[in-house]
Amino acid sequence: MNQMQSVLLENGKLAVNTIDKPTPGPGQVLVKSLACGICGSDLHITRHTDEVYDVYKTLGVMDASIQDDPGILLGHEFVAEVVSYGPETKQSMAPGARVTCVPILMSMGGAGVGVTPGLYGAYSEYFLIDEALMLPVPDGVSSIEAATTEPLAVGLHAVNRSNIENQEVALVVGCGAIGLAAIAALKLRGVKHIIASEPRASRRQVALEFGATHVVDPTQDDEVALASQLADGQPVVIFECVGIHQLINNYIMRAPAKARMVITGIHTTPTEVNFAYATVKEMDISFSYYYTPEEFAQSLQNIAEGKIPAQKMCTGKVGIDGVADTFATLFKPNDHIKVVIEPWRQGALEMMSE
Repeated sequence: MNQMQSVLLENGKLAVNTIDKPTPGPGQVLVKSLACGICGSDLHITRHTDEVYDVYKTLGVMDASIQDDPGILLGHEFVAEVVSYGPETKQSMAPGARVTCVPILMSMGGAGVGVTPGLYGAYSEYFLIDEALMLPVPDGVSSIEAATTEPLAVGLHAVNRSNIENQEVALVVGCGAIGLAAIAALKLRGVKHIIASEPRASRRQVALEFGATHVVDPTQDDEVALASQLADGQPVVIFECVGIHQLINNYIMRAPAKARMVITGIHTTPTEVNFAYATVKEMDISFSYYYTPEEFAQSLQNIAEGKIPAQKMCTGKVGIDGVADTFATLFKPNDHIKVVIEPWRQGALEMMSE
């Protein structure tokens, strides 16, 4: 069969389409998608497609002449099975081998898998990756666990960007997948005080299992005051991991002097920030985006070595026909952290047991 099912985002709506399987080009590998996480950025681009495309076009990563909504085949947090190789490949892994990789096609000028119009994403039954970036998934790691490699690498990169030292206090805002990934990276780095700020009790519990030393419900208690108290004169490092743009100015105004803030959330909506507060406090504000190939490989190794309880991040799974309804669920208040799509099967969203 030369056709497959794929989830297409178009005009703000998700639908399963039947399309032709891709053919691998030079240096490329055709893979079968085994598991793909739903990322917060997938939810964001679905709700704010025009804003995202405007940013892409302004930055020059998307042709400004492209129609306003060309459609995207989503999916970039994946584990897949090798099917066949294109020309100019070494065929380094046998068909059937499980692999993951940085979701970038260097063979296509660095285009992002699952975020670039015209490319196949891992919400599809089959898609393309570069052989040069493939990593084998260790035998003891499930496909669902390995699909968390990508968000774990995002959190690791944010922590590395912060240059946080062990005696400094980390305040992680939001305990979704990226917040938990940052907490895990902070724990592995040896940071003494890791505060997780999260209104949902279930997520606060998971944050403790990932390495948080303190958890706070920010609707009831002042997480910044706790961070300042624990810091005792040392700098506080704030990791914004929720993508709510109003929080940026909120934390600038509330942060103690000499604080640092790393923004990992996706923000495409213009927002007002009074930098006078940051200036007087001499705050350092940085932004974190993606990760290096080395950080990606390190995250997979951390899962394989049992250093991160990746399975606890995964709260639900769904077949390809249930993706649209699952997005509708995730757009509303819910207790999910990471839902994993299994594009090779049908089935509605179901909770996962540990």
